[in-house]
Amino acid sequence: MKRSGAKKVITIILAVFLLLGMIGFIFFRYFTAPVGKYPGKKQQAGYSELTELFYDGIFHNEKDDTSENSTNNSDSVKKLPDKAIPAEKPDIDSRQQKGTLSVTWLGHASELIRMGEQNILIDPVLVKKGKALQIKGTPERFSDVPVDIKNMPEIDVVCISHDHFDHLDYATIRAIDSKTGAYIVPLGVDVLLEGWGVDRSKIHVLKWWDSVDINGITCTLTPAMHYSGRFMMKRNATLWGGFYLNDGAYSVYFTGDTGYYDVFTRIYERLGEPDIMFADSGEDSPAWSHMAPDEVVRAAQDMHAKYLVPVHWGAYLYGNFPWYKPAEDIAEESAAAGVYAAFPPIGHTFDIGSITEQNTRWWEEYK
Repeated sequence: MKRSGAKKVITIILAVFLLLGMIGFIFFRYFTAPVGKYPGKKQQAGYSELTELFYDGIFHNEKDDTSENSTNNSDSVKKLPDKAIPAEKPDIDSRQQKGTLSVTWLGHASELIRMGEQNILIDPVLVKKGKALQIKGTPERFSDVPVDIKNMPEIDVVCISHDHFDHLDYATIRAIDSKTGAYIVPLGVDVLLEGWGVDRSKIHVLKWWDSVDINGITCTLTPAMHYSGRFMMKRNATLWGGFYLNDGAYSVYFTGDTGYYDVFTRIYERLGEPDIMFADSGEDSPAWSHMAPDEVVRAAQDMHAKYLVPVHWGAYLYGNFPWYKPAEDIAEESAAAGVYAAFPPIGHTFDIGSITEQNTRWWEEYK
């Protein structure tokens, strides 16, 4: 009896350890892994040698602001669309010709840019509601995802502007990594990618104003006024920024998440006027880290951008305002200022020659 009782105790103990192991695995697989690893002390020491904006163990903006005000103070009650917003299914399997430029807005801050023969993805979040997004509390996407990440074409370059969940998604990266030739990321984001299994040799790590040439396209990481962190204990442990792409025929500027300040004038002076400017139009909080509609238009003017495409809307709702308000407000502001703003439907592909046709207020149907 004693031996039988001991066996039962051992069996129970083993079962408990097995259960705890399974719980631990599930926690790591579904929660810890999507959050990702962060730079250690050795890597941080190198950051302080690369930029004077890394000190006290974190990255800082060129202009620090700690206010928590929102860029939008709307009291509107109705915020989400009446029905799910459909997205076009773009035909992106074939390669473009050299000397051409076409773009596909994939919703929120995600874009597929085809510069000549190269396919470039910026901040791809191609899931309806990823596990990592659930951790952050991001609401479920209210618009369709226009592409199936399992059937994505070969991607030459993936650019990640910063580590926030709505710009860097674990499930998306894991799904497209085998089809991705290279990644371009700010300091520290490389650690996250490596932790997810991305080969180090594919990752190009930049600080502000650094450039890298890949397959004839020069990509420069531009400054931005924002912040980073996938959970509060690691805020600003990695850098953030925007991207300026130039292949000699065309140039594209993606602001990344940023507030408005004199950086746009400086980018224009150093890199020139972009053919297309994808601008953060989130009207989010804190106000210093995103742009209000009038600031988006001023930024486009500072950049002398030929065409403005507002992004960071149309998928997730963060602020206290209707989902379509960023587009509606910028449409009015840009028209008054003489800035051409394009508003392509989600998933719609257009080339530079037809950008002036992307001016329908398609969101009216879904208010």
